[in-house]
Parts: sequence; C-alpha cells; structure tokens
Amino acid sequence: MRDDYLWDKKGEPDPDVEELEGMLGRFRQAVPPPDFNAVPIEAPPRYRWLALAAAIGFLGLLAGWIATRPESPTVRVASLSGAPRIGGTSIAETGRLRAGQDLVTDATSRARIDMGLIGEVEVEPLSRVGLVTASPTEHRLTLRVGTLHARISAPPRLFFVDTPSATAVDLGCAYTLTVDGAGAGRLDVTRGWVAFEHDGRESFVPEGARCITRPGIGPGTPYRNDAPAALREALERLDFDGDPSALDRVLTIAGEKDALSLWHLLARTSSVQRGRVYDRLAALLPPPAGVTREGILSGDREMLDRWWGELGLGSASWWRQWKGPSP
Repeated sequence: MRDDYLWDKKGEPDPDVEELEGMLGRFRQAVPPPDFNAVPIEAPPRYRWLALAAAIGFLGLLAGWIATRPESPTVRVASLSGAPRIGGTSIAETGRLRAGQDLVTDATSRARIDMGLIGEVEVEPLSRVGLVTASPTEHRLTLRVGTLHARISAPPRLFFVDTPSATAVDLGCAYTLTVDGAGAGRLDVTRGWVAFEHDGRESFVPEGARCITRPGIGPGTPYRNDAPAALREALERLDFDGDPSALDRVLTIAGEKDALSLWHLLARTSSVQRGRVYDRLAALLPPPAGVTREGILSGDREMLDRWWGELGLGSASWWRQWKGPSP
C-alpha cells in the first residue's frame, strides 16, 4: 500500500481505508470549514485540554472499532493482461477481492485469483466473478457470466463455484466453467472429479467429460468429450427440451464408452423408460453380481453404485463419502 492515498487519494486505494470512508461518509462536514487564521494562536488552556481529550477519545473509539470489527474474507488477485476491475477500480498488477465484491474483466483483460493453499482460478475476458467466502472450511466463488479455469489441489468439497443454474463442487480437480448471458453453463473437467448440482439434481463429471446446465432445470446428463455429436444433441433435447423421442436416439447411438451417460439416465427417467435404459446399458456393460433389474428400476442406490464401479471411473463410495449433503 502507498501511504499517499491516506492523505491525498493519489496512491493505490487501501480496502480498509475505503471501507472506513464509506462508514464515516455520512458525517462529512456539509458547511465550509472555519477560517483558522482568525482563531487566536493562544487559546485558553482549558479549551486546549478539552480538544485534546476529545481527539484522544475519538482515536480510542476508532482503534477499538478496527480491533473488534469482523474480518471480511479477501483473496489476492493478479492482473494477467489489460486492466481488470474490482468494485469499479482498475488494478494494474495486484489487488484484493473482498467478499461481496466482483472481479470484472473486459474484452482485453484477464486475471488470476489466488485461492491460498488450495489452488488458483484464471478468469478469461468478458467475465464477472464474485467472492462469496474464503475460509479454512469453505472457498466459494460465483461465476455470473464468462469463463474461468480452476486448478484445485485440496481435500474434496472445499471449493465451490456457483452459477445461475448449478453449483460446481470440487472433488479434487481441474476444470473449465463457462456461463453465457442467459445463465446457461458448460463444465469441462480436465482432471479429477466435479459434482455439478442444483436443487437435488446432480451429475458426477469425471476427467474427460462435459456437462451442460440450464436455468430452471439444472445440470444435464454428462457425456465424454469425444462422444458422437448426434448423441450430444439427443441428450440435450432429452434433458432440456423434454423431447421423449430423443431417448430412442440416445439408446440407438450410445456405445460402450457412453456408459457414463446411460448410468446417469437410470436415475432421470420414468419407470418405463428406465427399463429400456437398463436393457441397453446391460447389453453394453453387464451388471455385476448382486445387481438386478428390479433393484435398479426401484432406484436402489447401493446397486447403482456397484454398477458404477464397472465403468472404470473409480469407486462411487469414495466420492459419495466426500460429497456429503448438497449445498
């Protein structure tokens, strides 16, 4: 921090001083200041002591407020290009993003958010990212619009990114998250796992997979990045347009590598449709011992998790233990 700002506002703004200015702004003097040249240099001792006592009292109150006020969470932000803004103020090199503030990038600026010991987030141009909280037990951002790249190395369920239509829950990962002007989002996982969830609807997205989300609906069915374009289109019609005929196309196109998508559809289809999904998945990837058609159709969670184990994507029990209740 440069001390100039405290005296003439010419240096780099300090968040604590700005907050204090905002709190004390309503007490700003509204009338012209007195002409101190007209005041006798030698005031009576009694008044000098009263003025000194008042000044000491004010400083004591100010020091007490600073010492006891709740600390607002902040994270460090570094400019990668252009002039990103925090709270309307451009940052040349580094700045602090406080809880409740937004980091905004224009068409020519990029920034990096330092999430402390757990990782970092790069923010692309034309993005708006807000800090909700940063604590030892939870780090949470909000991506209102634009694109970010998160690289997190921490215990699962410590880092969250809210979007207008779903929340990305870190399970130890790296991913890219994009939100358009209508609030629709896309999640691409490049390492580890991400749980994408909204209002009880959830998708578990592993490395090399993608998931689309829409306002009012939440996350759709995840699919592998190299899935056939026709399958991706059919899944989006099924998830977001409510087109029941799209399921026929999904079941026709899906191959063994698309078991991730079919497994998710077991929990998202009606009982009649679920039977068809079961039959197709069983033909591509036979269920393990103890997993029955009747159990899957009834929504048996243990059986679903055991069948997940056959996908070659790791144990379901691991990420269910870490994921815990939905936020």
